[in-house]
Amino acid sequence: MLRCHDLVIATDMLTARRDDGTRIEFTRHERALLMCFLHRPGTLLTRARLINAIGRDAGEIGERNIDYLINRLRKRLGDTARKSRFIVTQYGEGYYWAATPKQATPLSAFLVIGPVFGLDARSSVARDALAQLATAIASQTGDGKAVRLEPDWRFDPRAVADIAYTLEIGTHEDGEEVHLALTLRRGRTGQAIANFRHVLPSRASGERIAELSRLVLDAVWAHEAIVRADDVSPTDRPAHLRMHDAAVTLTDDPISWRENAARLKAAHGAEPGDPRLAVMLALNHYARLIQSLGEIQSPLSDSDWCAFESEIETLALGALPELEDDPQMLLAIAKLLRFIDRGHLDLAARLTDRAFRTSTAFAAAFSMKAQISASHGAIDTARTFYNKAIELAEPGSEFDVYLTITKATAMQAANRRREVDLLADRLFTRLPAARSSFGLFFVSPRAETLAPDQDEAIAHMPAARCRHLTDYLFRVSARQFTRRQHRRNVMRGLVRHVTRHHGPAAIAPIVARTVPELVASPGRD
Repeated sequence: MLRCHDLVIATDMLTARRDDGTRIEFTRHERALLMCFLHRPGTLLTRARLINAIGRDAGEIGERNIDYLINRLRKRLGDTARKSRFIVTQYGEGYYWAATPKQATPLSAFLVIGPVFGLDARSSVARDALAQLATAIASQTGDGKAVRLEPDWRFDPRAVADIAYTLEIGTHEDGEEVHLALTLRRGRTGQAIANFRHVLPSRASGERIAELSRLVLDAVWAHEAIVRADDVSPTDRPAHLRMHDAAVTLTDDPISWRENAARLKAAHGAEPGDPRLAVMLALNHYARLIQSLGEIQSPLSDSDWCAFESEIETLALGALPELEDDPQMLLAIAKLLRFIDRGHLDLAARLTDRAFRTSTAFAAAFSMKAQISASHGAIDTARTFYNKAIELAEPGSEFDVYLTITKATAMQAANRRREVDLLADRLFTRLPAARSSFGLFFVSPRAETLAPDQDEAIAHMPAARCRHLTDYLFRVSARQFTRRQHRRNVMRGLVRHVTRHHGPAAIAPIVARTVPELVASPGRD
């Protein structure tokens, strides 16, 4: 779009909009003249040149007609011949465009509703419905995610860097109803993601508008969350992180399992036999367990964990026969089977190898091969695969953070303290607040005391919270290693400093049962 004074003119010259919101529509002849002027600002154009610019009708237009068209265009632009900001008359010679066109500031929005076709200039019914739709969508997304209604917007690849999605709409009013044909597109590429029809009564209720907004956001979520076998690149993140990012994209809530649970329930209701949705539901249960670290007041009980893991196992193994040829889903199932620690590690390794041979998602495959190698005790092999995955991940992304944490855990299992410290520093540079929470999982068992903030965090932590923290670290990290020494090494630092402040009673029962010698003698061995 081009800006001239208070006017923003669409690139195709079909419309313009003033800063006060007034919309201007141009005829075919006016568009031809505008195109000619704006491509040559400040250049004197003769009447003959302007006649030629009109094209196929030029033979029927004389110089007096050009003067008439110019005056009509001036009126639309809000100009006069005496005091013109746009088209200036050079008497006896022709006209020139006096305003300096500038590229309008590119739109920045999570969703642009536009272009909109078929709006009746004499009716405000469809316009009012679309304004309500924009408000409804904005109310269901996270803070800072702008939703803009721009009926005259047109896709321009040079000006979409800050637009995530667009919603192209065709409208038709028949008196009692407004018929809408909608196409959701990726903002940066214009790629069509979803098409759907919707009909609104001429006096649409808030409930009907909310229903339409949910359809749009469900389509956004599905595009972000559901990995298509033919739609992955070497740098793509794993399926569970894609689901997490999809929820955060819509809500800004880092506790992503809540948002995903609601949308998965709706999707599963629509397609109950889809094995991909079964795996995604299992991944959401996994996210529920991983994100339980923050549930300080009412942490999950042992029976809660077992129930979620049983459901994960049932869903993953049940979906596997129908997903043998889907490498992304095989990686997701391998991730789940490794996590629940129910004797499926060899199967997870086979699924990972099979997926790696056919998947284009190298980063996700390297990540899973690293975790399988670490579980089997091959730490050097795991480090190689982690480094390959980190090289492909976007620096600072959720995937990058995830790889840093899981690699640090593998190095901790092998008691490679220097590498653990370097990775922890990298993590805290990205997430400073993680020092007093996640950072406690990587503290050194050899240290007499910790950094003041970490030592204070443990010292003031209630015993119940300490038990929750040690229980969590064992379940999400330590138990995935088959070698007893590796499990001990993952737990040693946290157990040592918790017992230093609170004694053995502050250690979770599952840790005391599994590595009792660590709790009995948590020293700096």
